[in-house]
Amino acid sequence: MASIEDLYSSIANAASSAGGDAHGVLAVHAGQLAAMVPGIGPEMTNAGLQEFFLAHPDMETVAVVENEIPVGLVNRNVFMEQYSKPFSRELFGKKSCLGFADGAPLIAAEETPVEVLVRHAVEPDARVMKDGFICTRAGKYFGLGTGMALLKAMSDIEAEKTRQLLSSIDYASAIQQSNLRSSGLELQTALPAAKLTWLPRDVVGGDCYFFRTTRNGIFGAIIDCTGHGVPGAFMTLIALSYLENQVAHGDDEPDPGVILSGLNGYIKKVLGQRSDDKKPGSAAANKSDDGMDAFMFALTESGHALHYAGARLEMALVQPQAEEVSLFEGDRMGVGYSDTPDDYRFASHRVRLPAGYRALVTTDGVIDQIGGPKNIAHGRRRLYQMLSEERALAPAEFTSLLLTRFAEWQGQQRRRDDVCFLAFAAGEAA
Repeated sequence: MASIEDLYSSIANAASSAGGDAHGVLAVHAGQLAAMVPGIGPEMTNAGLQEFFLAHPDMETVAVVENEIPVGLVNRNVFMEQYSKPFSRELFGKKSCLGFADGAPLIAAEETPVEVLVRHAVEPDARVMKDGFICTRAGKYFGLGTGMALLKAMSDIEAEKTRQLLSSIDYASAIQQSNLRSSGLELQTALPAAKLTWLPRDVVGGDCYFFRTTRNGIFGAIIDCTGHGVPGAFMTLIALSYLENQVAHGDDEPDPGVILSGLNGYIKKVLGQRSDDKKPGSAAANKSDDGMDAFMFALTESGHALHYAGARLEMALVQPQAEEVSLFEGDRMGVGYSDTPDDYRFASHRVRLPAGYRALVTTDGVIDQIGGPKNIAHGRRRLYQMLSEERALAPAEFTSLLLTRFAEWQGQQRRRDDVCFLAFAAGEAA
């Protein structure tokens, strides 16, 4: 694990590469905050100290230094208040200035990270924000740093951390969208009567999709990974990497169940999540337990032959004349989780799709969203009822209406999760 010094060096280097802060250089160590101001010796009397402060009106504190080693710190206001009391001059005027000094000030080597200084500054009875701190170089007095300088430095560092984090997330978003872009183009080519929606809750998301045109149709996958944001995005890259290596443009249609089973084993291997990991008392019982839900399919014969497999996701379908929504469900087992057997085989299914159908595959982003007049989850039933009632709409029109109603349902509620769904039909324009 990197030390605080390594972390602060990397922050400073990154800030320097990006042009630094408004003043040029980001201060991350004590030496960068210290001003090289004169100290006084312990032999100086309090009367002499009074004259010193009068001669240096800008100094709020002064270090007491003996043989180049700091031994105390005097606060101007504290000293003047005490020394101005009746008889103080007579009693203390000829005595050593150490009598009014803090004998245990914060003393920091010039390479001390700002974060370490802040930890000391917030300790009970600490006087760092008022008195500042003494900085040393090779153990000898170097200068003084103020509490305000320390506060500003920490604020600048936090701002730089945030800038670097947001920059990294923006870059991660570009990588994620680059991975998804080719799938969108493949979908448009092979299945024009389709409309795909991908709305990450944050800049990056844990939902993803994958499409490849095959010899006789298209292979597709809608995937909902553990979490959202950056952790979810990492999981999507694992899934997409596997699919890229397993399904190539123009190949014969792969078996969705075989692909899903292979992905399960791949995730468990990459993340070290074997079935025995979660047994009580095992050494790996507290390791990660991440995975995903997915629906994978191969669509052929102009969209009328469906070969599919599912892991806790399903496809809903409506026919022109049928009242009920048909559900094509897969296995009730997640992909890659510790409690999923290492050699689990997801079942594949083949069905014929009727003319004029409308189909929908979705992750749980819409379903689980809290909203509406009673602040409850949207639910599958409400979603599939809309699919049934609006079956005459083309996929693009249905998608537009669904997004409008979803926004109305969400209202002022915060989005709970990523949203990803695919609406499609065969043999029609989108």
